[in-house]
Amino acid sequence: MEAVAKSAEATAANSATRILLVAPPAAGGLASHVIALLDGVHNAGYAVRVVCAPDGRIASAAAERGIPVDGMMLTGQGGPSRVALRAVQLARVIRGFRPHIVHTHSFGASTTGAAACTIARSARLLITIHNYPPGTDTMAPTGKGQRWASGRALQRAKRIITVSEALRRDLVLAYPKVMAKSCTIYNGVDTHLSVSRSASEIRAEHGLPADVPLVGMVARLAPQKGILEFVRTARIVTDIYPSVAFVLAGDGPLAQDAVDLSRELGLGHQLHLLGHIDWARELIASLDLLVISSLSEGSSVVAMEAMALSKPVVATAVGGVPEVVAGGETGILVPPGDVEALAGAIIDVLRDPARAQEMGERGQQRAVRQFDISDMIERTKAVYADIMRETLDAEGARP
Repeated sequence: MEAVAKSAEATAANSATRILLVAPPAAGGLASHVIALLDGVHNAGYAVRVVCAPDGRIASAAAERGIPVDGMMLTGQGGPSRVALRAVQLARVIRGFRPHIVHTHSFGASTTGAAACTIARSARLLITIHNYPPGTDTMAPTGKGQRWASGRALQRAKRIITVSEALRRDLVLAYPKVMAKSCTIYNGVDTHLSVSRSASEIRAEHGLPADVPLVGMVARLAPQKGILEFVRTARIVTDIYPSVAFVLAGDGPLAQDAVDLSRELGLGHQLHLLGHIDWARELIASLDLLVISSLSEGSSVVAMEAMALSKPVVATAVGGVPEVVAGGETGILVPPGDVEALAGAIIDVLRDPARAQEMGERGQQRAVRQFDISDMIERTKAVYADIMRETLDAEGARP
């Protein structure tokens, strides 16, 4: 009875707390993170509203759950006047919903969110940083305007969450005053969600080769993901190991470049370019090996997915990736941009199936232990509780 009473008490407290989740146009890991979070806090009884791109994955997921959505394209692009206009629009949402906490994701959404909270003169700001600012692998923005805006947002935030210790370390190096109010909460995946079909069934349905080792990458086709490096690596590996096939899934600005380079290198049927897919988890389950060739990366949800499915991972040692992939245990880490090292690591794994299996098994155990989605949700809810606790007035009433 005591446990039931405590659960009812927690639900009542949650229902009195309004959370506004603010996200940029996003796919991949950031979108998956926000969707899992909105699902978790909604199920926990919080009053949740979402501000995001009107036609993306996050909006669709929120609508499916009956969570109100305000469509808005929140990016750091467009110049000061455009950012100011978006901040005014977001301030209107804040005034209407009256959230206790505005939880922003990404630098663009966070600078807009900070300005909107100031205009609305209400709400506490919580920032989650998922990656480095666009076009860099450092937390110190190169432009004075960007640095000023980021600094103001970080100053206004009650708490700052980073998805890896590498991001937090670099953030504190660039902005030392945020140390006391920052923490790391890793991304997560559903480690208990299985794929019901066999690898051969998945490959057959999607026209992938059935009887050869299959090496794959799932990523947004953007420069920081090392897309062209992956294509060049496929050429090196298939020259040495002709029976291997590669697959690249995702869409983005380098989609045509990947097609052109594949043709130039004569990869033909040895590299399958799938474009955007909505069956990424099944694709990963059909692989013998997942590759991450990123040049910059805050963390890696796709690596967590692969590990949860007992797949070995070969990845570049950038950002928070080494905190996910344990080099020599759950996969192999190589320097970013070194296609020869990447190719060598792939060949080493493929030539030793027993070692690959051991890596996959260790990866699955590590994913369950450290990267289950429930942990991310519970730790984020704990941050919400801390913020609310700190802002109680002397009488204990919510402001």
